[in-house]
Amino acid sequence: MKAGRVQSIIIVGASLAGLSAARALRAGGFGGELTVVGAEHARPYDRPPLTKDFLRGSCSTADLALEADEDLGARWLLGSAAVSLDAATRTVGLADGTTVRADGVVLATGADAVDHPLLPVGPNVHTLRTMADAERLRAELGDGRRLVIVGAGFIGTEIAASAAALGADVTLLSQDAVPLRRALGEPIGDFLAAEHRAHGVRVIAPARITDVDRAGRADEPPGAVTALRLADGTVLPADVVVVGIGSRAATGWLAGSGLRLAADGGVLCDESGRALAAEDADTDRIDPGTVDAGAGGAAAVVDGVVAVGDCAAWWDPYRGTHHRLEHWTGAVERAGIVAGVLLDTPGRPCRAPYFWSDQYDLRLQVAGVVSGHDELRIEEGSVAGRSFLARYYRAGEPVAVLGVNQPRLFTRARRSLGAGPAAGPSAVSAGAGIGTSGSAADGSVGNTVDGTGTALAS
Repeated sequence: MKAGRVQSIIIVGASLAGLSAARALRAGGFGGELTVVGAEHARPYDRPPLTKDFLRGSCSTADLALEADEDLGARWLLGSAAVSLDAATRTVGLADGTTVRADGVVLATGADAVDHPLLPVGPNVHTLRTMADAERLRAELGDGRRLVIVGAGFIGTEIAASAAALGADVTLLSQDAVPLRRALGEPIGDFLAAEHRAHGVRVIAPARITDVDRAGRADEPPGAVTALRLADGTVLPADVVVVGIGSRAATGWLAGSGLRLAADGGVLCDESGRALAAEDADTDRIDPGTVDAGAGGAAAVVDGVVAVGDCAAWWDPYRGTHHRLEHWTGAVERAGIVAGVLLDTPGRPCRAPYFWSDQYDLRLQVAGVVSGHDELRIEEGSVAGRSFLARYYRAGEPVAVLGVNQPRLFTRARRSLGAGPAAGPSAVSAGAGIGTSGSAADGSVGNTVDGTGTALAS
């Protein structure tokens, strides 16, 4: 799409990715009509603190605000979700009956929590994706409250740390034998599981829920969960339950839009975030371009429609597949790329994926692509000392770096990613507390506890 043709742009999604796209468009010289649509009534806010400081009550809603003293000259349509898109005419329909048409569309609707088949959200069963979710959960936590967290990914483990700090009696269930193995590798997962146990969290891994007991007494809310029953016969009494078994792109509203969606709902895109046309799209109505989308061969892109943030599955040449990157920095950096696509200006290349997690007094920082590694080395510090720098290797090349309470060393190592293997000690054996792990776990939900989880981003 040529910049001169773009006089109006709709951004669907008023969170980090949407706000970042608006900023990038204005910074790139776009002076046309800019409309931002958001399902929530709130202005853009920061989501990572929801499982940490905000849940513990140490930061307020005002502290979450992402906007500074800036005027993007945008029209904000908040509190009414997008319910339809006609990609051919770039027309968005809202739940309140409003329709908005523009020359360009940025899809930034984020992701929704995956429901557990035995534990739908109810009186005392929670998921956590929004500020309202966090407020509801915080109201139920307190000293001695029995909290069972289903799913030991980043959301589950961060909530566990926060709830333990509030005095709750916390049980953390993982589908995998090692929490966070898929995200960080088995040795790091073992280290974090030990940290949670040291702080009084009961970690059960692996765990499979077979049944749920619900309230029957008159003094309890109807339908409230009172206990979870596991396959090994364990019965876990519960006052509060949190389900954190992964996410699905918030794109159900795009059915019939003319866009191609992944199995998890992600908007399939090329390497620049241009949305791919559905295979059955009416090419007489959609103005397509052609792009080599990787293993699937040449595919048509929809002119003027891009996607960014948790809802976007960009083609990843490293992985050889489309992939949703659910990280804060990815939402910010990729917003600049999709803005460049709409304005026909070159975007700045993204750095290696980066995310962080705060649990107890640990700050974990990760950059690069951990999946597929075949070697893990501790190169500075020690696991026993709870402060170390580790590198992940694939065929001898560094592909990712992890820092635990090592911000300076991590920053330096992050800059060097892609420069080739770093000189350092050989991989330590598993018997020494760290080792090699490139394993993956099945991502199905079923009636099991999925330990994947995701970080809250866009």
